[in-house]
Amino acid sequence: MSKKNIKVAAIITEYWSTNHADVIITKFLDGYTLNGRNYKPTVDIVSMFIDQFPANDMGKDMADKHDVSLHGSIREALLNGGDTFDLDGIIIIGELGEYPTNEIGQILYPRREFFEECLNVMLEFNHIVPVFTDKGFAIVQDDIEWMYEQIKLHNVPFMSSSVLPYAPRIPATTGIPYGAPMHRMLAFSYDDVERYCYHSMEMMQSVAENRAHGETGIRAVRTFKDQEAINRILSDDWNSIYKDLGGFVNLRDIDMFPYELKNPVFIELEYVDGLQAGIIFAEPEGRIFASAYQVKEGEPPVCVEFRLHNQKPHSHFSYLVLAMERFFHTRNAPYPVERSLLTTGALDALMRSLHSGQEVETPHLHVLY
Repeated sequence: MSKKNIKVAAIITEYWSTNHADVIITKFLDGYTLNGRNYKPTVDIVSMFIDQFPANDMGKDMADKHDVSLHGSIREALLNGGDTFDLDGIIIIGELGEYPTNEIGQILYPRREFFEECLNVMLEFNHIVPVFTDKGFAIVQDDIEWMYEQIKLHNVPFMSSSVLPYAPRIPATTGIPYGAPMHRMLAFSYDDVERYCYHSMEMMQSVAENRAHGETGIRAVRTFKDQEAINRILSDDWNSIYKDLGGFVNLRDIDMFPYELKNPVFIELEYVDGLQAGIIFAEPEGRIFASAYQVKEGEPPVCVEFRLHNQKPHSHFSYLVLAMERFFHTRNAPYPVERSLLTTGALDALMRSLHSGQEVETPHLHVLY
């Protein structure tokens, strides 16, 4: 017996070619091809709110093409022109667009505001539905903690993720130890520190949370810039695993690479249980999402690339869209909401550390799961 498609609203900052709305929402509307098969999702986007309409907007055309109602407010989109809230889910794409920047360089995308307006409607009608939010919780610590508290308080089925945990892993046969201890891990990032280090954190956290004894949270975050970053990469703590990862991605000159970085930044995350994580901001050569995982000190790490399809239709997002579809049907996220609390909270701490030049302790990220 076939089941009916479920109805979802999309709440979006901007919608243009290759941005996050396009690589996610367009796949729900048009369908997509994955591994040689055409697929049409069983989730129907029936209404949209779009906050900004730049010259290259495609949201209006997509709404017309698929007979999706486009509304002038989030509330109107959730009620879909009526006076009741009877949708089955909400997608929030709070990424990209012209928004203010605070004193430490964080772009204040309205993710908390979008979620709060959605939550108010759900509470008003006593109808809690699954919510997917693109790229984590809010931007700053107070808003991040508020969202987490509301999700827990009202039992909101909630999913948020980078696409990286869903990207194909190369080589596919690499055995990242599931349930083993973990001593140290290292990743590359590129493009923009705030936007892309989030992806690197999600990539590593999706592996690290499966280590022995489970997740215990992050104790502190520290960033290094310029010569200090180079020195830290080449230090006794990180040099060995850096060279293993550099060899895995075939850097032209592993010894010279740190000195050739366009904007040397190195980030350290210290976990409560002693796990050490590092991120090298690897512009211009290291434009690849690759990471290394060391089970015990002195052992060679397991290295793996999380492979992106860096042109339209950005097919790696299809795996995320499939996971979202299952989430809306089952109301069960594929991993605990605490992962997003950790990665979003650590990103905020990273930006504060980058601004101050000091270590930022994170007692609010002592999270067990």
